[in-house]
Amino acid sequence: MITPDEKAFFLEQGYLQVPGVLNKDELTFITAEYERVWAVEKPSGIRLPTHKLLQHKTFLDLVEHPAIIDRVRAVFGSQAQLLSYDFLRHGPRSQAPERSWHRDFAFPGDNPLTMNVIVYLDEMNEARGPTRVVPKSHFGTNLPSGNEHEPLPNEVAAYAKPGDAVFINGAIWHTGGRNDTDELRRGIYIYYGYWWLKRYGAETELPWQAIEGASEQRLQLLGYKMPGRDLHMYVPEL
Repeated sequence: MITPDEKAFFLEQGYLQVPGVLNKDELTFITAEYERVWAVEKPSGIRLPTHKLLQHKTFLDLVEHPAIIDRVRAVFGSQAQLLSYDFLRHGPRSQAPERSWHRDFAFPGDNPLTMNVIVYLDEMNEARGPTRVVPKSHFGTNLPSGNEHEPLPNEVAAYAKPGDAVFINGAIWHTGGRNDTDELRRGIYIYYGYWWLKRYGAETELPWQAIEGASEQRLQLLGYKMPGRDLHMYVPEL
């Protein structure tokens, strides 16, 4: 599902936008499920977290979607793990800043340690506040200084269609925008990394639904089963 050119672009630029990760039928079904789960779980804010999502089969299955997991495994090989998983749901006419530049972590070294996959359910035009990145800013450990809420001259916006996804190196400078429309902005954020990293919210037990009848791959992705016989066997998949 991933080409050598895609992988090279991701490693060099720090992000990759992929159209049509969800086909039309998948998008219709997952959007309806998103609304159903949101109504069932009734979160108090804009976020629905990992342990809630993993109670629902549709979103358990999504972490293994071939168009997503093949690209994740092209970077992390057999050691890929799900670190965090969220719905984000931004209401209309947000009062948030236009930019909030950050990186998820800083780590000495240029190899990716984590990858945030954002699956969009709504069109991400300028008014809706698309995800923005600064290409190549994942190298080194610097942070934007003094202009965290301002546009940057070399930023790139992910103008995405519903069903598209952007794959982001967790160390890249990135930001969401401000939703200036009268409509929702809905995304699914699936955060992967190496198996030996601690899962976000590790103090919270994963729900039984995530484990019952789980495949070998799913148990590895959830951190319940070591990939291979030890962690000294990195097997890249591309």
